[in-house]
Amino acid sequence: MRIEAPTNPMLLVMKDCRGAAVIELGLALPVLLLLLVGMIDASRFVAATIDVEQAAQRTTDFALALRPADNNAAYLRNEAASAAGVSANNVTAEIYLECDDVRQSDFDTPCAAGQTSARFVNISITRNVDTYFDWAGFASLFGSQIFPEQVTVVGDSLVRFQ
Repeated sequence: MRIEAPTNPMLLVMKDCRGAAVIELGLALPVLLLLLVGMIDASRFVAATIDVEQAAQRTTDFALALRPADNNAAYLRNEAASAAGVSANNVTAEIYLECDDVRQSDFDTPCAAGQTSARFVNISITRNVDTYFDWAGFASLFGSQIFPEQVTVVGDSLVRFQ
C-alpha cells in the first residue's frame, strides 16, 4: 500500500520540525545564562565568607599564641585586618571575662570565690563583595529589589584562652 504525501501546504508546515531545536534553545538559553551568572556570584560570596572566616580563626590562633594580658585588642584588630585584607574599621576584636557565664565589664577584676572564670577573644570581620551581574537592574525590570549590588559577608571566631 502506498501512502501519498499531503498536498495541503498547511499540513506540510505543521509537520516540519526543522528549527524546533533553535526555538527551544532560544527559550532556554536566557534562563541557563541567568543560572550560570547566579552560580558565579554565589560562589564568590561563599569564597569571600570562607576567606574572612579563616582570617578570624587565624587571629584567634594568634591570640592563643600571644595570650592577652589585658582587654586591649588593638593588636588583634590589626592582625585580623591584615589577614583578611580589609580595613581595621571592618574588624571587631573583643577580649572579655565571664564569671559563671555572665560577661563582666571589667577584664582585670577576678571572679568571686567559687565562680568559674573564663576569658575569651572574639574576632568578627566584615567584607563587602560586589556582584558581577547587575541584579538590582534585573530586579527593577520586574518592579522589585531582589538583590543588592554589594553583599556583606561576615566571618567570626571565638576562643577561650583561660
